[in-house]
Amino acid sequence: MHSKKILILDYSVDKSETPAIKRWMPADVEVTALYIDSEESFPDDLTERDFTHIIHTGSSLSITEPAPFTERAVQYIQQTRDKGIWQMGICYGHQLLCLALVGKHAVRSSPTGLEAGWCEVSFDQRGVSIPGVGKNEVVWEYHYDEVIALPEGSQLLATNPHTRIQAFINRELRLLGTQFHPEFDKESGDAIYIRDREILKKHHYDVDEMIKYGPSIDTGNIFFSYFLGDKK
Repeated sequence: MHSKKILILDYSVDKSETPAIKRWMPADVEVTALYIDSEESFPDDLTERDFTHIIHTGSSLSITEPAPFTERAVQYIQQTRDKGIWQMGICYGHQLLCLALVGKHAVRSSPTGLEAGWCEVSFDQRGVSIPGVGKNEVVWEYHYDEVIALPEGSQLLATNPHTRIQAFINRELRLLGTQFHPEFDKESGDAIYIRDREILKKHHYDVDEMIKYGPSIDTGNIFFSYFLGDKK
């Protein structure tokens, strides 16, 4: 059996996403990570490499504003879809998948503003079929933008009052997207809120109150294992 070969496309401005995700990868997989900040960040032969899974990370960038790499990222996502390779998008990456495969009308700035904190999301019947996931779970959120339209054939997995599309899967196109961030646990998630205390305060968030809470499930193990597994 061939080992899984995972590509992490890291869109984070501070290069923080790769280590946050790598820690959840099984020891027996091969991981390649590329920091993406320009079209040149995508090697010319990238589509020819034999990756089995692609992860598109979160970012502090806004999906509503084209980045220097957006056009190339969209092309790569479309090419990867055509090759039948599983792709996972997290927050910005989740939005980028839908931008690439649906169009600009699939994403927007959230009309209700920033969603941040350890927030409850509700999983439907398909969502609770993921091992370890219950009907209502608390996960790490930090986003200004959202997805409002999914690729044809997609199934919603999770929702909440702030952001209707919290997670989706599309088995035909081999896509998994989460608006929330499964890569952050209690310690690493709280550290980001503390770091961004002044930013969050401007949006009327009390960081000391936020960090009283934490995840209800082991999101890193659950969602990355699901992505790398058979997803029945």
